[in-house]
Amino acid sequence: MSGNLTADVVIVGTGLGGSTLAYGLARHGIDVVLIERGDFLRPHSGSLIPIYKDKLGPGSVVGGPSKFYGAAMYRLRQVDFLGTETEHGPVFPWPITYSDLEPYYCEAEYLYKVHGSSENDPTEPPRSRPWPHPPIPHQGPAREMVSRLSGSSGVPVSFIPRALDYDPAGNGCVLCRHCDAYYCPRDAKMDAEIAALRPALETRSVKLLTNTECLRILVAPDERKVNGIRVRRDGVEFTIHAPVVVVSAGITESPLLLWRSRTAKHPNGLANSSGALGRNMGAHTHSWLLPLVSGVQKEEFHQKTFAINAFYDSAPGRPYRCGTIQAAGYMEAWLSYRAPLRPAIAALLRNSIQTFLMTEAFPSHDAGFELSDKGARLLSQPAPSRKALATLRRLGSELFRAAGYRVLTSRRAETDWHPVGTARMGADPSSSVIDSECRAHDVDGLYVVDASSLPRAGALNTGLTIAALALRAANTIRQNVRQPAWAVASASR
Repeated sequence: MSGNLTADVVIVGTGLGGSTLAYGLARHGIDVVLIERGDFLRPHSGSLIPIYKDKLGPGSVVGGPSKFYGAAMYRLRQVDFLGTETEHGPVFPWPITYSDLEPYYCEAEYLYKVHGSSENDPTEPPRSRPWPHPPIPHQGPAREMVSRLSGSSGVPVSFIPRALDYDPAGNGCVLCRHCDAYYCPRDAKMDAEIAALRPALETRSVKLLTNTECLRILVAPDERKVNGIRVRRDGVEFTIHAPVVVVSAGITESPLLLWRSRTAKHPNGLANSSGALGRNMGAHTHSWLLPLVSGVQKEEFHQKTFAINAFYDSAPGRPYRCGTIQAAGYMEAWLSYRAPLRPAIAALLRNSIQTFLMTEAFPSHDAGFELSDKGARLLSQPAPSRKALATLRRLGSELFRAAGYRVLTSRRAETDWHPVGTARMGADPSSSVIDSECRAHDVDGLYVVDASSLPRAGALNTGLTIAALALRAANTIRQNVRQPAWAVASASR
């Protein structure tokens, strides 16, 4: 490619934020250039067997991490948006409420074909539209486990909302055992590429450039407004001119790009007068709970269908949040262990139904990355909720044992799932990077729309919230850029 390009909006990154935003703009006729450092993931396996992520190797791909996610698409709960008291003290609130995001949650659920139900979930927030599709049914041993859990304790067991192209009478998702951490060769998992980017490209308002690296964001001579980005593709550098630049490159790369784009007026990086860039990282603290069932995985079944959210806000003897107990997909996790341990780990997973415990890990200024031209160096993980996790472990173990299962639990508390917040939104420019509309406080025309935008992770999967924020940001952006005459006429009908 030679020569420069011009667009209404340029988006850096094709994950849940970037691809959903591109769709939200393209359906209104906004001219978008979307760039991706990697390429499409199209393994030439010659079969329809899902491929575990560790077998495909590292690297950026179109669709980002969602190509390997478990497609659990939850709404955060109303309490997650508030500055509530926790075991670590008061937490940073969102600058918007659940009600502000609720219409966009609805849009995102329909776009991502979410299958779900409010049945047996005491934390389910109000919704203005029904679920797009009925829940994914419990299968085989998972169905039996749900029945036994419900009958023995009376604790409600709910469905996990899933973004799958599933129709019992169709040819989409076949409810195989592999979803979490797998590439789906049937294109039945509604990831960012399949659910949002493909329909965006079909509008012909979006131009996608793969294998393209964004070198820096460009600003006008007065350094108050963006005017495009400088990129490199096939060894050739060129400029994409645009009055709106959206950074959707992820929890690490988004802050790094803003840092690399620093100027005389913005010496610590664009949108970083607060010093919050790369900092205030939140995430989820998690651990494993394995109900043991001899030979349970000999016959394949889809197990990621059930969750227990009864202890989300509080638990007996604990006034603070605990979190969720959630079924995972069946994974070849032994591949991540040293060779001598793999046989034992594989045997354990083949004789259990994997469930995990997940609660919120809270952000602080020291949690996150130190940014430099050499990259991002991790300073500290978010504050883990060890007491909440211990309570969940005890309650979960009691529930499964009362249902007749032997239980193996892990005492490890990892804090590396679903990280957020390294370019967080906030009402106060002195403590945040972007405002309630995902606009940078310091530079006009600059937005950040991805996981790094979220002030907190809550205690549920964050994918749907990222997609909903992207649709909300698209609504803001489209009101501030040129629209072709046909789009204006169409919208007025």
